[in-house]
Amino acid sequence: MKNVKKVSIEMEDYLYDFYRKVGSGAGRTAEQVIGDMLHRFAGEASLRAIDQKRKRKS
Repeated sequence: MKNVKKVSIEMEDYLYDFYRKVGSGAGRTAEQVIGDMLHRFAGEASLRAIDQKRKRKS
């Protein structure tokens, strides 16, 4: 495994239950679903930032 950092987040029980239910339908844990969601959000945010930078240069 590469060098990794452990990150903890706090969330309301109802939100964790939501991710747990989503994951149960896909055979994944709540933690895996949350990780996937954060990864996707980071990618989308990066693409928006790149797009905005391109628009400013035009």
